[in-house]
Amino acid sequence: MSGSIVTVVFTELVGAAALFEHGADAADAVRRAHLDALRDPLAAHGGREVTSTGDGLMVAFGSAVAAVRCAIEMQRAVSTLGRLQLSVGIDAGEPLTDGNHVYGTPVTVASRLCDAAEPGEILVSDVVARIAGPRAGQAMQPLGVRRLRGVAERLAVSRIRWDAVDEPAPAGPVAPARMVNVVIADDEQLVRAGFRVILENEPDIRVIGEAADGSRAVDVVRRTRPDVVLMDIRMPELDGLSAAERILGDPRLDTHVVMLTTFDRDEYIYEALRIGASGFLLKDATGDRLLDAVRVAAAGDALLAPSITRRLIEQFTRVARPTTDAVPERLAELTARELQVLELIARGHSNAEIAAALVLGENTIKTHVAHVFGKLGLRDRAQAVVIAYETGLVVPDAPR
Repeated sequence: MSGSIVTVVFTELVGAAALFEHGADAADAVRRAHLDALRDPLAAHGGREVTSTGDGLMVAFGSAVAAVRCAIEMQRAVSTLGRLQLSVGIDAGEPLTDGNHVYGTPVTVASRLCDAAEPGEILVSDVVARIAGPRAGQAMQPLGVRRLRGVAERLAVSRIRWDAVDEPAPAGPVAPARMVNVVIADDEQLVRAGFRVILENEPDIRVIGEAADGSRAVDVVRRTRPDVVLMDIRMPELDGLSAAERILGDPRLDTHVVMLTTFDRDEYIYEALRIGASGFLLKDATGDRLLDAVRVAAAGDALLAPSITRRLIEQFTRVARPTTDAVPERLAELTARELQVLELIARGHSNAEIAAALVLGENTIKTHVAHVFGKLGLRDRAQAVVIAYETGLVVPDAPR
């Protein structure tokens, strides 16, 4: 999804400090063996080790599905060694980066979930539970809403019963909480077939239509009204961006669009976000990333704050800032408070962060966001970021 979604995993080996009673060399050998056991599944699932604390790891994944599967394998590996226990916390979002460093809300939440986890426990945020889907999270047990140290917003938390993942499934089909209907639009039959195989292997995803060109894609979407359409950028009859614009501009539809391409071109990404697409995915992305993209798009705007989207849009918008008292014409309907909220959205802030900045309740902020979207005809936060920069309400590199 535009390369922006990152799943952060924190792990902590519990009981490592007590090992020093038997000597530093022995303690270091045990910890090293356990950390090596964590790194094997990490490499197998495409995780990037960001840092090591000596008693645990911080790892970044491009897929929530891969992160959950890796965490389960880590717990199993540590339980096999038998000397220490492992606590794990997982969150997903758009963290900020500085070179090899990763920081921001998802890092904080994952760290606090790890702190809150009991030995041998995996705790995940609601974001991860929703993206990972029923197959990766088939043993997820909702724990309700919790307040985590250092996190302003109360979060819904689930526990992964990793030791029960391989238990026989209960008799009869288990209906997912929500079925996601998908249309695949691509001029290559093999691409459509490959995506269909991946998607239909998931209990919560159903492919209800295909199209080999842009015009046909618009027709199929209008007829079937899917939750998500995977839309190739380059297709005959009508290109994918034009087809997506027609779909997203149809008030009768509530369909989210994920653009597909073999070209990682920033101008395509910007145009896709400008017209309201939910994301951008390379065709050679892993199956786990494809599943993440579909589920995030289907969930709509609620999951992520567009901090990385903002930095991309900064590259394509160079508009003079309005004078102090002037409100851009396109934003004239907004109240002073709604302009403040729009500016903070464009800065990449979540609703909880906006509430803290303006000293208001989060429900009040949600109402303001809804008013902003309604008055400006916006589908999501990405479009809000675009309009804030295009109108000059926010400018690149302006003092914060």
